[in-house]
Amino acid sequence: MKTKVTILGGGNGAFAAAADLTSRGYLVTIYEDERFRANVEGILESRTIHCAGVGPVGDFRIEKVTFDLGEALEGTDVIMPIAPAYAQEVVAKSLAPYLKPGDKIVLTPGSTGGALVFAKVLRDAGKLEGVRIAEMHTLPYATRKVDPSTVNILLMCDLLYFAAFPAKYNQEMYELVKPMFPAICLVSDVLETSLNNGNASSHPAPVVLNAGKIEYYGKHFHYKEGITPSVAKVNQEIDNERMRICEAFGYQKVDIKERLYRMGYCPKADDLYQSYQGSKEIFLKIEGPNDLNGRYLTEDAPCSLVAMAELAKVAGVSTPLMDSVVYLASALKTENYWETGRTLEKLGLAGMNKEEIGQLLQFGY
Repeated sequence: MKTKVTILGGGNGAFAAAADLTSRGYLVTIYEDERFRANVEGILESRTIHCAGVGPVGDFRIEKVTFDLGEALEGTDVIMPIAPAYAQEVVAKSLAPYLKPGDKIVLTPGSTGGALVFAKVLRDAGKLEGVRIAEMHTLPYATRKVDPSTVNILLMCDLLYFAAFPAKYNQEMYELVKPMFPAICLVSDVLETSLNNGNASSHPAPVVLNAGKIEYYGKHFHYKEGITPSVAKVNQEIDNERMRICEAFGYQKVDIKERLYRMGYCPKADDLYQSYQGSKEIFLKIEGPNDLNGRYLTEDAPCSLVAMAELAKVAGVSTPLMDSVVYLASALKTENYWETGRTLEKLGLAGMNKEEIGQLLQFGY
């Protein structure tokens, strides 16, 4: 029997995953919240996604598009939320009433702490028992919609760090997801996937440093224009802080340049600026953010940098650059990201020391 996959969300990644999985024989349903009807308006009648680029090319007719979550989940084998990090808590809360033991959730991606956020929400709702949760560290594609029914895939990632929560289910979830996404690579636990979310190193600082230019011109190319040699040095220093957090928790340190190379985004390079500049067919073509409401700032500062900086404090690691970017991003958006962002409380880790976090990651609540 064919595997049934329910994708929650109607954005770039959701369209790419729906087309990709359909092309390989999976039965895909897309669920979108009625409030975001415009995301799927272009495929409501035809249920057909036009896909271009380096992945599957052609027209792919999915099983269903619906605004009814109960209908979307009926008989599904895999529940796949593909949503911004700042929406994950809301998605988890909307999903909780429908879940039952045996359900399997694969966050695509988890970003920084997504699986932990889901686990806490489901535990608080009394719905975690018997539910499996897993995540990959990033979206499997570099992709953008080009019209309401067409998605262009710029890259099929060659490497996706993958783990389950708790990690005692790693192998079970790996065997389920590996045929769907052959690029997944099993790591220790969902904190290791989280700490390898490269968006924290690549996105917020350049937006902060280019805020005036972005607001004045209203048109911006993040990698091509926003990351100069000096800005790339700031990104590298932030990544060095990230690697020190990895080391403190006992994970392998993978430098941003090496990870971008392994994933297929960039060629090998001696410095980070040359790494970005070598990504001529992917990074340099990506337009935006064209204002300060873009996800590179409003998602990655509160949801990734705050989470990493909070974890750093638990591990006794200093993160002056991460902290500075969070403070500046907060000032730019008139919002205290230290309060509204992804805190230890939201991750379900409040009051725990490093050893207690390790036990939770391996064995659950």
